[in-house]
Amino acid sequence: MSRRAAQKAFFTPLPSLWPKDILRPDVNFPSFLSSRLESDFGSSPPPEQFRPKVEDGLPPAVMIYKDYPLTDPENQWGVLRSLVNNRYQKKYPVKALAEPGFDPEYYKRLIAELDQAPKRNWLTAYLNSWKGFIRWEH
Repeated sequence: MSRRAAQKAFFTPLPSLWPKDILRPDVNFPSFLSSRLESDFGSSPPPEQFRPKVEDGLPPAVMIYKDYPLTDPENQWGVLRSLVNNRYQKKYPVKALAEPGFDPEYYKRLIAELDQAPKRNWLTAYLNSWKGFIRWEH
């Protein structure tokens, strides 16, 4: 098994593990990941890196990093794998940020609001937008 085939087999489950975006259901990031996986590790050679040219009427690159590789698919897919596995959330817990002192329930209410948003009809959404303008004093 070649190295590219082994890498492709290793990263193939990632698109199916990526969570679905309930607020933007028309954006299909897993299908983009699948096509990117095929272009990075498929049997065909990777596409040539796009570089703007002056003769094409495009402005030249402002800055070119010579020490940083332009494409490093293995590192990019490794970062995606660590995001899917919640590696950074486990390594750097943010309990203090998730429960601010001024209103400890703020983010819990925000998450509940985001969970309910896609299920609302247009009238409820319109009424809730007007509720945001009106401030009730306790």
